[in-house]
Amino acid sequence: MKNRTHGVRRYSTLMGAAFVPLAVQEPVNEGNIALIVFIVAVGLTLLLAGGLAVMMWLLSLRSPHANIGAEPKVTQKREVLPEGVHLPAPSLQPLILAIGMTITVFGMVFRGLAISLAEGFSLPVIMLLGLVVTLAGFIGWIREGRKEAQPH
Repeated sequence: MKNRTHGVRRYSTLMGAAFVPLAVQEPVNEGNIALIVFIVAVGLTLLLAGGLAVMMWLLSLRSPHANIGAEPKVTQKREVLPEGVHLPAPSLQPLILAIGMTITVFGMVFRGLAISLAEGFSLPVIMLLGLVVTLAGFIGWIREGRKEAQPH
């Protein structure tokens, strides 16, 4: 039995090389390539995640259970802040600013809807709308900060 497996091992490389010309000669279907790339990407991701999970599980088996969470954490006393120091109030202005920037980027990418001002020069409407929303969010955020900074 040992001699037989040794012979198979010796010629297995040659058997693989024999199929290479057959694989190269056939036309490639692009749909199959996309499916193979997708399966390999998902498979490698799952394999990596599974390997990490097994490794963490093996490491957890080696750690003694009595040492996990045995001592409570020591908490430091909070610093007392002077009167008038506080966090700013919640605001929608950062969200408006982010939405405006997103619309601006979409306007840069999709320039189909544009106002033609001169030969070879046009203004993308979506980008201009995004700039207006971004500017409104930025100015509103600054105004809210100034209002809050004023003494009550």
